[in-house]
Amino acid sequence: MALNDPALIDRTCAFHARDAMAARALDGVLRRGPFERSAETGCGGSTIVLSHASRHHTAFAIEGTDQTITELHRHSDLQQHNVVFVGGETKNTLPGHVLEGPLDFVLLDGPHAYPLPQVEYAYLFPAIRVEGWIAIDDIQIPSVHELFRFLKQEPSVVLEEVIVRTAFFRRSKETAPGPDGWTEQGINRRPVLRYAWRDRLRKWIKP
Repeated sequence: MALNDPALIDRTCAFHARDAMAARALDGVLRRGPFERSAETGCGGSTIVLSHASRHHTAFAIEGTDQTITELHRHSDLQQHNVVFVGGETKNTLPGHVLEGPLDFVLLDGPHAYPLPQVEYAYLFPAIRVEGWIAIDDIQIPSVHELFRFLKQEPSVVLEEVIVRTAFFRRSKETAPGPDGWTEQGINRRPVLRYAWRDRLRKWIKP
């Protein structure tokens, strides 16, 4: 069985090795499978691994100068019948894309320029089922690390582990309903005192 192939990750890491996810992080993906449905932003070695771990995997990606999607189609380890590529920049493709069912696993590893990781999270996180996972790669990059910090404070997810530079969160419950819900977000539990002290002072001083 592909999930038990000890050499799969080694072969996967050889695909575009200069920017591949760490082998231990890819193993972390496999350990959480198998999945019925999964999605990722970006593509590469992780796409090969997820094509083995998931029956229905969607990769939102661009071809790029390395012709990554074309090269993936040529890779003997890619389980092509399990993968659908949605070509184009995620800021354009995610808003109009309709997923066929809840997701068991999501990997965010697309463009890293702020606020694109946050945009990807906004569109894909609601589709993750309770007890499903969201993984964020390249948390050493400040724009991605900001999303990592946000999720660490979120009551709807639990940080399971960080492997090298990839963080794995598990969804523990549904998010609060409502058109905004900012008051339910962990990052907003405390206002920024530098700008909120006047409001606090008014509450303490009774007329």
